[in-house]
Formats: sequence, structure tokens, C-alpha cells
Amino acid sequence: MLHLPSKRTLLFFALLILSIGTVPAFAQNDQYDRADFQRDSIYASKLAETIDSLFQEEQYDSCMLIIDKALVFFVRLGLSTFKIQALTHRGAINRIKGRFSHAMADFSEVLNYYRQTGNTRGEAATLNQIGAIYRLRGDYPTALDYYFKSLANYQKVNHQPGISSVLNNIGVVHLYQKLYDKALEYYNKSLAIEKNLKNDEGIGTSYLNIGEVYRKKGDLQKAADYYLRALVYANRTNDLDAIGTIYNELAGINIDIGSLNDVLKYLELARKTFLTTSSPQRLAECEINFGKYYQKVGNLGQAILHYSKALEIADSNNLLDIKSDAHHQLSQIFDKQGNIAAAYSHFKKHIATRDTLFNEENTRKSIQAEFFYKFEHQQEEQRIAQAKKDAEYAERLRREKAVKTSLIVIVSLGAILIGFILFYLHKIKLKNEELNYHQKEILEKNEELQQQQEEILAQRDEIERKNLILEQSQQIIADKNERMISSIEYAKTIQSALLPKPEKLSELFTDHFVIFQPKDIVSGDFYWVSNDERFTYAAVMDCTGHGVPGAFMSMIGNTLLNKIVIEWGVFLPSLVLEALNEQLREALKQKETGNIVLAGIDIAFITIDKQDKKIYFSGAARPMLIIQNGDKQLVKGSIRSTGGFQPANVKPFENITLELASPTYIYLFSDGYADQINVEKKKFGLQRFIDIIFQSYTMPMAAQRNLLVQMIENHLHGTDQLDDICVMGLRID
Repeated sequence: MLHLPSKRTLLFFALLILSIGTVPAFAQNDQYDRADFQRDSIYASKLAETIDSLFQEEQYDSCMLIIDKALVFFVRLGLSTFKIQALTHRGAINRIKGRFSHAMADFSEVLNYYRQTGNTRGEAATLNQIGAIYRLRGDYPTALDYYFKSLANYQKVNHQPGISSVLNNIGVVHLYQKLYDKALEYYNKSLAIEKNLKNDEGIGTSYLNIGEVYRKKGDLQKAADYYLRALVYANRTNDLDAIGTIYNELAGINIDIGSLNDVLKYLELARKTFLTTSSPQRLAECEINFGKYYQKVGNLGQAILHYSKALEIADSNNLLDIKSDAHHQLSQIFDKQGNIAAAYSHFKKHIATRDTLFNEENTRKSIQAEFFYKFEHQQEEQRIAQAKKDAEYAERLRREKAVKTSLIVIVSLGAILIGFILFYLHKIKLKNEELNYHQKEILEKNEELQQQQEEILAQRDEIERKNLILEQSQQIIADKNERMISSIEYAKTIQSALLPKPEKLSELFTDHFVIFQPKDIVSGDFYWVSNDERFTYAAVMDCTGHGVPGAFMSMIGNTLLNKIVIEWGVFLPSLVLEALNEQLREALKQKETGNIVLAGIDIAFITIDKQDKKIYFSGAARPMLIIQNGDKQLVKGSIRSTGGFQPANVKPFENITLELASPTYIYLFSDGYADQINVEKKKFGLQRFIDIIFQSYTMPMAAQRNLLVQMIENHLHGTDQLDDICVMGLRID
């Protein structure tokens, strides 16, 4: 049975293939600007994630289609890491599918890259993969050579999971060469590491491999015990390949001991699993056990069919050990049937294949590969020990030399010190005579100094008094500042309470995000939503100023919107803005002569008509970005604000009506995001802001928000935020 991808995966895969078809169009221009590279890098990252996901889900055919097209894109953008990851997955798929020459080509390129970049762990993993290819081809000496090189590299970086994997693979080679005690030695080393790492999958694999060794040695009871231990871990990790292998091996044990009741049930479960996991070697082993079962019950015709099927799979995938076993079993059956020619033909092929696997030269090379690894490991340990001894000897010589030098310096300094002491004794005698002469002068000046001291003490007391007054003043200022900040923090709590709750936004819209970043503690930007049976409303306001003045304006704007829309029932955006303008000017007494309060509110306001499937928009100096059917449109509002100074011949606010499609993406925002200035005195820019949204609008709203926040942080790069920021993204289905 084929492992089919889900409908969602198929749809995403189809979209990717169509997108990849446009890669040459991107590559026509050698000069990428920053926006193009940013867009294509995000796209390449999604491709790499999809490749990795399909590989992990074992959807190999779909994975190969994407890899072959994506590699051209990765190379064009110079994304070496994505390229090497894709080549590694392609090499592994080619190895699993039995396309060994293609797998070798991919892994050779990957190996060269890791060696050039000095990535020891990556080199070790690739050597391990190449060793697996040679093992599957039956070239055990070469496989061991690569495995031991991989093991040495993993030990250099002390990567325990990698060390365990290679030890397990070395055990597999020894098992196929019938060196059972050697295989047990390496399997037990791998098991000890996996237990230390508490890796259920690795522990289960080790138990499975140890059980296989005991079965080959003829200890069927011990083999069954280890297989049952492995089955516990395989079920825990849902390792289908391991589960199928265990059922196959348990069936083989029951055949050997003549307990045939559950054999066919085990074999059918194993074969079904191997067809799902596309494992030709395991499938061939399962067909061998089918043949042995039918041979045991006397149905030689069925036995021949299954042995022939195993032989066909082994020939197609160059599985020499299974090929040898299948020829041997067919030789025995044809001999029983009296078909001497067929029996002799299969026996000769069995001997030839067996000799290819186990000739003396192969055994010598295998032992030599292990010997070279142990010799090089021992040489490295001796080199380290000798280097340690050399360092200790050099340190001892350095210390002896330092002691001699110190003694010479001490003696020299002692002689110089004695000379200085004699010289200074003479100088002290002369000074004493001079001091006696000056002592009288000092006594005379003492009285004068005492008078000056009294004056200084008086000045000190005055300075201390003034310092005390200054400290008290500073404390008063600090207390006032603390009360002021506390009041503003409380104002922030009040302002936050007025903002729509996330639950309200989730109730009204399919998906949403809000970026609300005040420049100071409180904000002059504000966002507002409401709804009734027919209409859903949303708005983003940008009030004059920021901090406390802006916060006052935002609270006035919020109150007036609730009054106009909820209490008065005004639903058309243009009428809402006209009413807001009148109410705001009246509230701030801006119509009175001589009033200099010019504060106003820029606002983008939408009404969604759920009954007629319409969107109504009006803006006061703020636009709306809408995306429908893959097209974006920046809908501009009127150039006038609400409140503040009003020209004599002012135009009324206009309504703009749009059809509501599914899905529709709407973005309302203040000018704070686009107007932020970086250290180079450059604005972020409205067009760049719109481009980022258009490149990512199909992503979940939370992911869009994270991207926008990251981009503005990168732009500011440590510079102070100059204005309040408010962006609201809405998805409507």
C-alpha cells in the first residue's frame, strides 16, 4: 500500500510547484535589491521546511519532485546550507530506493562541502551514509572502512547519538559476515549509549539487533526474549519498520521450532508494514520466511513462488546475502522434487554469491579496517600522552630557570637597597638640622593656622547646611516625579482597559493581530471595534501628540465613537467622521474665538455590512490597505482630519464601498510604523511596510505580527522610537 500525503499537503505541494515554476523569472536580473532578496529568502526557507517535512513523513516521491526544482533556486540565491540539506535528503531517498550510484553522487558532494567548511559532525554523518550504501551492496570491507572513519570523527566532537549509530552499523556488518560475537560486542556498546541518552527508539533498535544475533547463533529462546523487549519500544515510538521486522523474526523463530499456528498472521502483518515503509530488504526477508513456512507445511509450489519473489527483489536491489539464501532454499526444494539440473544451477549461484560475500580477501579487509581504526586511535592516545609529558618537562625547565633568575634579581636588589639606605641616612642627618631650623617658623605659624581653621570650620558648617537644603529639595522633586510616573502608569491601566479585548476581536473576525507600541507610557494612538446585528465596525485613530496629551485625546475619541455609533446608531463611516469632527471641536471649544487648542484626530474607519456583503470605508488623513483575490489596494481617505483647524471651504468626508470577498484581509494603521527613523536618519517608509504585508498576508495573523515587529526592531537597531505605533490586521471570511 502506498503512503499517500494528506489533502492539505497535496494542495501546498501543488502551490509550491507552481511557484517554483516562476524561479527563472526571479533569476533574470543579476542585481537583487534588498526587498527581492528578503522575499526570496523567506520563500526559500519555506521550501526547505517543506522538503524536511515530506522527508520525515516518508513521502519520498513528493519530496524528490520539490528537491529537484528547489536546488536551482538555492544555488541561485547562494543558500549553501539549504542546498546541502536538500542533497542529503535526496541521497538518503536514493539509498532507500536502491539507486546507489545516484546516492553516492549526492553524498560525495555533501562530503566535500563538510570537509571544506571544517564541519566534523556533518562529515561523520555523511561517511556513515556512504558506509550504509556499501553495506547494502554487499561490499562489507569498504562499508567498515567508511564506518570506522565516521566513528573517529564522531568521537572527536563527542557526539553520542552519532557514535551509537555507527557502532550499531558496524555490528550489522559483522552479523552479515557471521562474526556473531563481534556483532554482539558492538550492539551492546550502542545499547549502553542509547540507555544513557534515554532514547526509546535507539534502545528498541539495539534490542532488535541483539535478538537477531541470538537467532543466528541458534539460541531461539534468548532471541525471542530480545524481540519482545524491542516490540515494547517499537510500539511506544510507532516505528513501523521495527514492528514489521519483529513480526517477521518471531515468525521465523516459530518456523524453526515447528510452532506454525500464528506464523501466517505474523508474516502478513510484517509484509503489510514493509509495503507501507517501502523497505525492499525487509520485504525480501519476509518473502524468505513465507517460503520457509510453505516448505515446512509441504506446499513446495507456494514455497518456490515466495523464494522466487525474494530473489527478484534481491536482484533488483543488489541484496547479496538474501540472494544467496534464496538460491540455497530453491536448490534444496528442487533437489527434493528430483529436478537435479535446477537444483544444481541454484546451488552454484548460492555458492558464487556466498563467496562474493565471505571470501578470504573480504574477511581480511574487514579485520584490517578495524585494526587500522584501533591502531590510529591508539596512536592518537600515545601522541596526546607524549605531548602531555613534553609540556610537563618544559614547564619544569621554565620553573627552574625562573627560580635562578629570581635569586639573581634578589641579590642584586639587596645590594642596591643597602647603598640607598646608607645614602638616605646621610640625607636624613642633613634634613634633621634643617628641620630644627624650620621648627621655630612652624610654631609661629601654628597660631595663624588655628585662626584659619576656625574660619574653615565655620564655612564647612554653612556648606553642610546648604547641602541639607539641596538634598531636601532633591527628595521633594523625586517624590513628585514618582507620583507623576505612578499617575501616568495608572492612566496606562485605564487606557488599556478601554482597548478592545482579544476575545472581542476573535469573536468578530476570523483572524486578527494588533501591534500597539506607545512611544511613552501612554499612547496617542488608539484602536476601536464594535458590532450590532447587521454591522461590524473597526477603526484606528492617530491623535495629535503622544504621551499624556495624546492619551487624553485618544480617550475623548473613544468616548465620542461609542456615543456616535452605539448610542446614535450612525453606521456610514463618512457620517461617523463628520459627527466625530463636530463633537470633537465642540468638546475642545475649538469654535470659540481665540481658542488655540488645535488638537485633532486622524482616523481610518470601516463598516462591514454582513447582510449585503459590503465594506464601507472613510478616512480622515489615514488610508486602508485591503487584499482580495491576491490583489492589494491602498484606499486613501480625505486629506482633512477631525477636529483642529478647519479650512473655510472644507469638503465632506467620502464613503468608499467595496464588495466583501472571502477571504478579505484589511489593515488599518497610524503613521507611526512607517515614519520611524533609524540611525542613518532614514524612514522605514509606507511602501516597504505595504510590501512586507503583501509578501506575508497568507501566513497566520500572529506570524504576520511577529514579522512586522521584527522588521521595525531591525530598522530602529537601538535608536529611540519617535512616535506611537498602532497597526490592526483583520481577516474576514
